[in-house]
Amino acid sequence: MSPKLKQAFGGVFIANQEFTPESGAAVVAAGEVDAIAFGRTYIANPDLPERIAQNAELNEPDASTFYGKGPKGYTDYPTLAY
Repeated sequence: MSPKLKQAFGGVFIANQEFTPESGAAVVAAGEVDAIAFGRTYIANPDLPERIAQNAELNEPDASTFYGKGPKGYTDYPTLAY
């Protein structure tokens, strides 16, 4: 589906649905999309680029905290220890 959408759109095409770092890298490498956006995955992993670079385990997003009041679920996910 993505290659047809990218071709029809004609511009930079960013996909963002349920990709893992591995599956995202594969569709970018195949030229199906130009980039991948990681919405919920990024919320749960504020250090996502570093986690991907280190092939580190990812935190699971807690959907029960989405769109709530306050910082819970947005600023309290653990980061990698440096």
